[in-house]
Amino acid sequence: MIYTWMAPPFEMKPFNEMKKEEAQQYFEWYTGEIPERIKILDELTEDWVTLDYTKESLIDLFSWYLKVITIREMSEEEIGAELEQYSQYPKHIYDDMKQELLENPVDLEKIDYAIAMDIAIYYGETIRKNHPQVKWTYFTKPKSYVYLNEPLLHFQDANDELISYEREPRSLMLVLVHKIKEQDVTEMELYETFLMDEESILGIFEDPED
Repeated sequence: MIYTWMAPPFEMKPFNEMKKEEAQQYFEWYTGEIPERIKILDELTEDWVTLDYTKESLIDLFSWYLKVITIREMSEEEIGAELEQYSQYPKHIYDDMKQELLENPVDLEKIDYAIAMDIAIYYGETIRKNHPQVKWTYFTKPKSYVYLNEPLLHFQDANDELISYEREPRSLMLVLVHKIKEQDVTEMELYETFLMDEESILGIFEDPED
């Protein structure tokens, strides 16, 4: 099939530069695209994965993803561009990131990143189907908030302030992509993340004495 890229029909700003109405516009567009993105993912994974919103489906889905992605060597131009992005960080952080990149100068193809974002949507919907109290939302303050203006999953128990949950699925997938490049990932990663998230949603806390 021909992959349909996900792109908003309006000018896209960095999230931290969006005004409130722009954040709302993006959120409404993003959540409105969810059914279509899952349909596309379903077509991509046909005969390989059953997207039935069970937590077990996350094992098959991530296993499929690991099989179809392409890990390739980065060009000198790409390495230079990546280091240029790192230059915004303090020197000690820049030095660590530079060393890590030069020791393992690999990346995924652009389409692999795009599919990862579709998987992020499916992950979010799997959380919501199993735990309807969790909703897609976004926050426009405080300005220092790490996911400012970004669509994310959120739940706060009205009867217990200790029970709260927050997950930005796209950031989760970018973390997993990084682990893929480091060859430090298993097909169980997404499923195991779901189990941890589920404990947060249900307020299951480990006994510190265990």
